[in-house]
Amino acid sequence: MSGAFAEAETSETEAIKTKDVKLTDIPKNTIRFALSQNPFFYFDSLSHYFPSVGSLSNFIDSTDFLAGLEITFNGTANRLKEISHFDFLQALNGLLQTIEADIKSNSTEYEGSDYIKEPIHKVFKDKEIKVYKDSERADGQESLVANEPWYVYNANYGTSEEKKFVELFSRRFEGLSQKFENIYLIRNEREIKIFDKLGRAFEPDFLLFCKQRDGEQMTFQVFIEPKGEHLKGHDKWKEDFLKEIRTEQKTIKIHTDTYLITAVPFYNYNHENEFKITLESTLNL
Repeated sequence: MSGAFAEAETSETEAIKTKDVKLTDIPKNTIRFALSQNPFFYFDSLSHYFPSVGSLSNFIDSTDFLAGLEITFNGTANRLKEISHFDFLQALNGLLQTIEADIKSNSTEYEGSDYIKEPIHKVFKDKEIKVYKDSERADGQESLVANEPWYVYNANYGTSEEKKFVELFSRRFEGLSQKFENIYLIRNEREIKIFDKLGRAFEPDFLLFCKQRDGEQMTFQVFIEPKGEHLKGHDKWKEDFLKEIRTEQKTIKIHTDTYLITAVPFYNYNHENEFKITLESTLNL
């Protein structure tokens, strides 16, 4: 979130700079006042969208909510040295309005959106994919996936990083099939979204379903996101979210079947060995 100072006169020699301010460094009474000006952030409303929030203080102090955010201020060096109460309040109002809009736009999908309640065939359907002829997505990897029982579609028009992941999965399938049955890797072509605790939407590139052959025959549902090196920093919140899902180890019952909802950190070809270890650990291999 960015905030800009309104300055009547700025010398031509004064360069505009930026300063990131964590919400934990903004006076709490200023944050509370900003929250009090918007009924959406009253506790009754917050607890509807965030059942785990517990209290308004927790919403302010927890890194799961506001404490994990920061605001970028723009201004001259002198102005950035002394950010006023009014400056903080204006920037907070803008941040809260953005959060409210994001949550409201996603509210119909937010609750329970970290797993799929509908039968898979009703969620993932055949669809036409349009790609540029000379782009990295143009090759659909048909020679690798078209006839494989574990790949749900007949092509993968993904990025080069996504294709590298599918190649890895193909090599690991034989080992997986010794412990699991009903193994299906599904490319998510904008069919489902998951939302973090701030209501930010995320569409993982792949879902892996596989059912244990022995024991309680639990089905693993794993969110997987290949990510190029140049995007890892920008999308760090998504990887943090995947790690949270993995840590929670949520299980759900659908009829007589038990599902474990989990995830793995980003797949990146340059760190493929680390990913393999994490994936095998996630699946208890």
